[in-house]
Amino acid sequence: MLSPHYLESVANDLLRLYDQLEESILQDIVRRIVKTDFVTDTAKWQLEQLQNSGTVYQDTLDKIAKITGKSEAELIKLFNEAAVESLSYDNQVYEAAGLTPIDIKQSPAMLQTLTAGLQKTAGSLKNLTLTTALASQSAYINFSNLAYMQIISGAFDYAQAIRQAIQQAAWQGAEVLYPTGHRDKLDVAVRRTVLTGVNQTVSKVSLDNAVNMGTGLVRVTAHSGARPSHDAWQGKIYSLNGPTEQYGDFYASTGYGTGDGLCGWNCRHNFYPYIEGVDEEMYSAADLREMNSAKYEYNGKKYTEYEVSQMQRTMERRVRQTRRELTGYDTAIKETLFDELKAPLQNDFNIAAVQLKGQEAALKDLLKQTGFRNQTERLQVAGFGRSVSRQAVVINQKVQSYNKLIGVTTSTGISVTALSPHLGLRAIERNVSVGDIKDALIKPLDFGKIRADASQQFIGEKATAVINTESGKLVTTWPTKRKTAEKLKRRKS
Repeated sequence: MLSPHYLESVANDLLRLYDQLEESILQDIVRRIVKTDFVTDTAKWQLEQLQNSGTVYQDTLDKIAKITGKSEAELIKLFNEAAVESLSYDNQVYEAAGLTPIDIKQSPAMLQTLTAGLQKTAGSLKNLTLTTALASQSAYINFSNLAYMQIISGAFDYAQAIRQAIQQAAWQGAEVLYPTGHRDKLDVAVRRTVLTGVNQTVSKVSLDNAVNMGTGLVRVTAHSGARPSHDAWQGKIYSLNGPTEQYGDFYASTGYGTGDGLCGWNCRHNFYPYIEGVDEEMYSAADLREMNSAKYEYNGKKYTEYEVSQMQRTMERRVRQTRRELTGYDTAIKETLFDELKAPLQNDFNIAAVQLKGQEAALKDLLKQTGFRNQTERLQVAGFGRSVSRQAVVINQKVQSYNKLIGVTTSTGISVTALSPHLGLRAIERNVSVGDIKDALIKPLDFGKIRADASQQFIGEKATAVINTESGKLVTTWPTKRKTAEKLKRRKS
């Protein structure tokens, strides 16, 4: 038997390898986009794009080849450990019943099953990742084509088009293509393939073992947060030899052997031998009901574990997406040959950094309220290393420093009660300090008229700040032009 917890984390070590692959693919696409000469004649552009797309394809194949050996070695280790883990539990049940189980190394049938499952999973994994090369080539062509059309049509300027292409590349990430045309994120496809392959293979080994031991009954594991369709059969005892008066048929009841049944796609259920008079009752009817009761409170409402787990996964996907975006911007800033791109890209990085901290805070709050475990391995993005993380933290700290303005009273008696969501970002982008804004509010050189929306400009020596005179919210800020400041100072003197 493999426990639900074991299956939850079974693919983690292997996923770290593919995280590195995804990072290098994203960085390669971004690097080529920012170095492409989009303001050139059509024939030259088409030739450059053709050359780049071919290089992206070949480079991705080379990257896949480099990790293939490592992933196969990791897969062999993973399958062997999972088989030992599962049979160790099963054999304890047999031994408690006075039986003598066969060691897997002495069972040709079990070894053959394990080897076949390993080879099938390794083949599926290889086939999936090979499609990533084609998907990466397609992604580069699509994003560069869109940027080129936007630039030559005048719909966007150069910087806007490139920034949008980088953002889309980061959002998409590395993908795999299925024969049906369906696409999946690389990490999602790898995790599903490995989890499903391990679970199905080890379950077949367990069935081989059950035949050797003459066992006709098994109990299916159970876990909180199970899919509603799986909740109907989890935790119960079934007959391997057709239905009996007491027990339902294992295959018909659980859907074992089908994609959406027991040990199917992404399923964390498994089973173990049940011998009457030996096995203690692991799951009572009350336990099973409790597993899927709405007992977790979040923001004043009650949710089941399954519902909370879905919310957690949604938040985790958003964090991963933003971390990829930051990795893309960081690569673009370092690699671009065009100075006019660096400042806008840095501003995009800053916006994403603040967004990330908000997403991480929301996830942390969900986990704190519900008591769920922080699945840090599901948040990992290989390119989001210490350097990018540190930059994101610094930017967020700078943005948060503008909160010092809350409570400041203007020269006209208005107390600052709040900041607009983007005030800190705009201030950083425009190189306006907290002190500059405070000086404008307390010692303005002049005021603008109060507008229909109740906003008013406070024009300081170094900065101009806009505040809502009714709510006290600071709306935006920008540097005061030197000529304007000098003119106002002469007027006051």
